[in-house]
Amino acid sequence: MTEPAPSFSKIKTLYDMYYGFRPNKPTFLPEEYPDLTGKTAIVTGCNTGIGYFVMKLLYSKNCNVIAVVRTESKGIEAREKVLEEIKESSGSISVVGGCDLLDMTSIKSAAEKVKQTLGDKPLNIIIHNAGLMSSFNDGVSKQGIEAMFSTNVMGPQLLQHFLDPLFLKKDSDFKRIVWVSSVAHLVGFPQYGINWENPGFINEPLDKRPAYWTLYGQSKAANILQAKAWYTKNQKIADEIGCVSVSCYPGNLKSELSRDFGTISKFVIMSVCWDVIYGAYSELYAALSPDLTTKDQGAYVVPFGEVQDPRNDLKVGLTNGTDLKLFNMVEDMIKDYF
Repeated sequence: MTEPAPSFSKIKTLYDMYYGFRPNKPTFLPEEYPDLTGKTAIVTGCNTGIGYFVMKLLYSKNCNVIAVVRTESKGIEAREKVLEEIKESSGSISVVGGCDLLDMTSIKSAAEKVKQTLGDKPLNIIIHNAGLMSSFNDGVSKQGIEAMFSTNVMGPQLLQHFLDPLFLKKDSDFKRIVWVSSVAHLVGFPQYGINWENPGFINEPLDKRPAYWTLYGQSKAANILQAKAWYTKNQKIADEIGCVSVSCYPGNLKSELSRDFGTISKFVIMSVCWDVIYGAYSELYAALSPDLTTKDQGAYVVPFGEVQDPRNDLKVGLTNGTDLKLFNMVEDMIKDYF
């Protein structure tokens, strides 16, 4: 049984939704980013959108970027575009294809390619940027899991499982993980955002599923819980190496996530939302800012680079064990693919 979740304020919910359209200006911009010579970052979903700009900005600061993508040819195309635009960098961009977050069986082999690409270099930054936001509620993964839960929750946690042995090493003084969430966590399920009985809607008729925004909201609530739970599960070594694990809501953006929305919805998004690069500013605040320390484990970063609270029940869930319950439940769902 899951203990009853605290209620959350409708006023705060409305404020948080409004804030995404009129956030504070970014305070941590590329000219303030540290030199990343000798550091390596893994970024998922780099072909387009936020991930592309994250890859580009990291590379501009001499970072070795490993772009983990589903389609290798598209990743290579994005890399070549960055290399054409950024002429001066001592960093590198490597592309690892074949990581399909809708197919759990693909992730282990992709992680092995990451290991080979990394070699003996330290792994400093992991940004779980790849995601799916569908305007339909009928998507399923290769394993029969609701598509957004598979892509946004199970896939990142399984990939992180394989990356942990590479990441949790005393080989650098800078370690950071970013789990990309969204303001949509506000419209997840009532109990800490999660449908605890069957979050993947396995073997349930499609007509029993809730609206797509509730499914997407569930996945983004899970990301907030994962950020804190990962730290708790790895607290001893994470404290020793100074790793910080946070979630990040990049902003309301004109991104590829809305690609399957209708014409009117796309028009509204393009009219009121922000350019995609602002989302990169949010994610790189989470990944690089010295404002975040080991005292900020599980922090929720909002646009365009500051820490606020998620909805109230999730805020409580980060301290009462709900985060670990979610993490352990997902671990049980992915263990057959270890």
